[in-house]
Formats: sequence, structure tokens, C-alpha cells
Amino acid sequence: MKIWDLPHDLLIKSVEHMRPYGKRGHEGLALWFGNEVDNIVAISHLVVPYGPGLRTHPLHLSLSMRAMERITNLTEELDCYWAGQIHSHPGTMVELSEVDERMGIHVQDYLSLVCPYYAQRETSEISEFGVHTYDGGAYRRVSASEVARRIVLSNRSVQLVPVEVLQ
Repeated sequence: MKIWDLPHDLLIKSVEHMRPYGKRGHEGLALWFGNEVDNIVAISHLVVPYGPGLRTHPLHLSLSMRAMERITNLTEELDCYWAGQIHSHPGTMVELSEVDERMGIHVQDYLSLVCPYYAQRETSEISEFGVHTYDGGAYRRVSASEVARRIVLSNRSVQLVPVEVLQ
């Protein structure tokens, strides 16, 4: 069973990045890169895509193929892998949508959080988010007890990496 080790400031900085998109009534996105050793996935980088390759809308967002290529190349440059993400939804919705499940990253143990209220409220506790993982060929919601066992906050700070993505 994998353990996700999150920097203490990861959630706060992720929400801060998504907030301007939510202010326009759009979903926001932040990507989490890290490395795995002995079943512990240590998130080290908060990757914040911006530019024409990131399209945001009220009920969905998308990355262009060129954006996906840039993000993939960035993992090599940073010597880590794309381990998870967070994106925002309207209102109290913290479940993954059908589009999220169908079009999301389909890699075992990929961590996907959903932030409510388009990231417009102060949220910093993991319990305020919908926590999901890709497991056995599908996404599933991670229970509160499983979150307590599998997600730990470390004293480390996350490294912010803004990345321009093209259309």
C-alpha cells in the first residue's frame, strides 16, 4: 500500500494557484510531481500550468497535447514523475465527475483531489477535499480512515514550478 507524503504547504499553495480561475467561475488545476521510494510517494513539486494550452471552463478543464508533452518533458527535467493533482469544482462538489474519471490520468495509485467552491474559500485541511485514487483500473473515493493512514504531511516545503503550456 502506497503512502503519500505531502509537503506541509502543498494544499494551501495549490488552492492559492487555483483561486484566480475560480474567481471567474472556472475550474482550476495544479499538478503534483514527486518520487517514490519503498512505497512512499514524496511530493516535491507543485507544477502550475498556465497559457493557451490550459483551457478552463465552468464545469471542466483540459490540457492540449502540446501541454501534455511539455508536462511529460518537465518530469524528466526535474527527475521525478507526475504523481497527482488537484482541481476545483463548483459548490460542495468534491466527487470526480464522469469526465474526470474518463479523461483523467489512468495510472495506478495516481492521487486526485477535488477542491470545493472553485477554491474560493480558505481550505487547508485534507478533510475539506475529495480525495480519490486510481486503483485497479478505476478511480475511487478514499475514505477518511484511509486518508488518515495513507496521507502524511511532512515538514518539507513544496517547490513551485510555473510552466507555460502551448495550444
